[in-house]
Amino acid sequence: MSYTYNFNKTDFLNDIINPGRLTQEIGSSTISIALDSLNISTSVCGIVFKAALSQDEQTTLSGIVVAHTGDPLSVDPPIMEDGRPLVRADTRPLETQTYFTSVGDTEDGIGDGDSLMWDFSSDLDIYDEGSLENGPTVASGYKAKRFDIWFNEPVYLKDGTMYFVNAPFGSYISMYITIPAGNFYPNASGTYTSAMLGLSGDDMYAYATKDVLYASYVMKHGMIDSCTMGDELNAEGAQVDAMPAGWHITGIVVTPEEGSENFKGFGSLELYRQYTCVLPGGAKGGEQ
Repeated sequence: MSYTYNFNKTDFLNDIINPGRLTQEIGSSTISIALDSLNISTSVCGIVFKAALSQDEQTTLSGIVVAHTGDPLSVDPPIMEDGRPLVRADTRPLETQTYFTSVGDTEDGIGDGDSLMWDFSSDLDIYDEGSLENGPTVASGYKAKRFDIWFNEPVYLKDGTMYFVNAPFGSYISMYITIPAGNFYPNASGTYTSAMLGLSGDDMYAYATKDVLYASYVMKHGMIDSCTMGDELNAEGAQVDAMPAGWHITGIVVTPEEGSENFKGFGSLELYRQYTCVLPGGAKGGEQ
């Protein structure tokens, strides 16, 4: 059970609240109860603890609030091992490296999962509209294939390339980030509160009874004829927030029913991740 202590914004020294500094100030105080979260609105700051504070601790908290300046925390710039400043112009997060792949992971493996590949010469991997809670419909006279890959650690998506042959006019591909069935996920229209799931904050969540398309980053990108040198989809930067481990990257390729029996292709992703291989003995490696 958590306990919330509410303060008006005007209770703070400069009517400003900096969450990082306030969290640090509470953590370095004599308050022994662990901080759970901060719920900050336009006029009120709710400071949530994992248990009730004693009267002395409440007095300490009030003192922290009235002395809080709201100034942002200073951050030491990253440096190399020899002390030189680390200056970069790219969006690769620190402690990750660039990784090009056409396949996903398995629970304990890296690069040994399913692939970003489609082949309309067979009936394998045909897209089932009923497999997604909010999936696209396929128009009459067309058919579609679906592929999914996932990674066993958080990854930051960046660029991608598609390679294909014999695509009939009217073919296209859409790419999504997908919540696998059986998981809770952020959804403002959901019926589960953060507290119901044991989480901090006041966000709403829903439960995925089937796979759920959570975000789209390629929408009906057309394909025609053959592109064996690759059709590049370039981004200026990587995702700001990493895609959680276990979430799927889903591709749905749609093509006319007639004339598509020799249509096939695959995709390649550029992303950032921390680990890139499994070392002898099973540990993850490849950090740089």
